[in-house]
Amino acid sequence: MIIVHKSKPRMVFDNLMYILLFFLIAAIFIFPMAYVVGNSFRDTQAIWSNAYPFSLKSFFTLKDFTMEGYLYSLGLTDKAQFQGVNIGRNLFISLMSSICVVASSLVFSTSAAYFFARLPFPGKKFLLVLVVATMMIPQQVVTVPLYFVANALGLINTFWALVVPWYSSPFVVFLLMQFLSDIPYELDEAAIVDGANRWQILWKLILPNCIPGLLTVCLMEFQFIWNEYFWPLIAISKTKLQPIQVAIASQFTDRAQNWGAVFASMVLASLPIILLFLFAQKYFYVSVASSGIKG
Repeated sequence: MIIVHKSKPRMVFDNLMYILLFFLIAAIFIFPMAYVVGNSFRDTQAIWSNAYPFSLKSFFTLKDFTMEGYLYSLGLTDKAQFQGVNIGRNLFISLMSSICVVASSLVFSTSAAYFFARLPFPGKKFLLVLVVATMMIPQQVVTVPLYFVANALGLINTFWALVVPWYSSPFVVFLLMQFLSDIPYELDEAAIVDGANRWQILWKLILPNCIPGLLTVCLMEFQFIWNEYFWPLIAISKTKLQPIQVAIASQFTDRAQNWGAVFASMVLASLPIILLFLFAQKYFYVSVASSGIKG
């Protein structure tokens, strides 16, 4: 076998190319966010006057600094109160609905995942295929039937329309199965010998051993509900009950746009997810490294 050693200049060149590639990829993600954050501290006139030609002034300048966009978005100006704009209220709706969905999903989806991952029973593979197959059904296909069911239950234009349809998720069940399957089955057998039932095994033995996996699922589920737009747009028409994504979209009208307020709303909507990820990233990396999604 012939071993080819790279020369030092070639290694330096390769490293520089990798660094440039990484900077390019980072710029693709960072520049749009930097543009939104910088222009959230400007009014619409300043944003357009610095838009062309594209330069550093397009992102931010101190002379144009203003908090008007944030004050308007949070309903702290007379104009915002007259138009009924209050992103703070919509942020609270999104926060509460996301927390409720995550809590219910942990109960129902964790129980289902334990059922499929650790209990032998006839027809297990067939039922599992049915559950996983529902992941391939587009949301738009079930929206109309879901609307009729929600309407029959009196959920339309109520807070629970944002929670009940998502109380359990086949993807969450499938993902939790990967974490539960990594725990040795000998623990279950030892607990049964000691007199524990299945419910006690799940909540007192299995779940404490897969905390990183549960936090990962909570993070992903929270982000999904927080970013949900299509269903709330259909199910909720009351402004006071709209989640943050629908509230931001409602600021786009056929009239002149308050782009500073729109960008400020985007920043406020992004902060909870960013803070949540920064808090839970250690557990997220640990869970992915220790388990992952096995085929």
